[in-house]
Amino acid sequence: MTNDPAGGPPPEEHVEERVAVGRINAPWGVRGHVKVTPFTRNPERLAVGSRVLVAGEPRTIRDVKSPRGYPVILFEGISGTDAADRLRGALIEIEEADLPALPEDEYYVHDLVGLRVLTAAGEELGTLEDVLETGSNDVYVVRRPGQKDLLVPAIDGVLLEVDLEAGTVTIEVVPGLLD
Repeated sequence: MTNDPAGGPPPEEHVEERVAVGRINAPWGVRGHVKVTPFTRNPERLAVGSRVLVAGEPRTIRDVKSPRGYPVILFEGISGTDAADRLRGALIEIEEADLPALPEDEYYVHDLVGLRVLTAAGEELGTLEDVLETGSNDVYVVRRPGQKDLLVPAIDGVLLEVDLEAGTVTIEVVPGLLD
């Protein structure tokens, strides 16, 4: 499962036919640069020359700096601190159609969030709300009405099937999973 072709920190937010790849935090400097929280590890998403949507408006990235390890970006048509400040909190998005196809049995997080989670016996457990990347395997956070969230490891033997068309994820309930 993948947030972006190279993986990604938080799940990308999905809005209509777009996928958020970052959020603008605040102006940086006096020329119109903004500090950005990336939602992707794919550097090409936020590279000079990339076309993105900023607050729904098409923009080209003109400059990228990385002081202190976080991206600072200048967008075409934005100059000065006031213009940069008006972008505070805006999403940086790409069209969903621009995402590359993934190999079989790999999914973008935004495709998984909202799926119903079922047991192998057909019992509905809840709704997949988030995907945690732990390093060794992903963990699906399943929201269960009136109960604690369920943490399901996305590993062979537990994760049986993801059916995007049916809107379901089927899991094997192993001992201790529902405790």
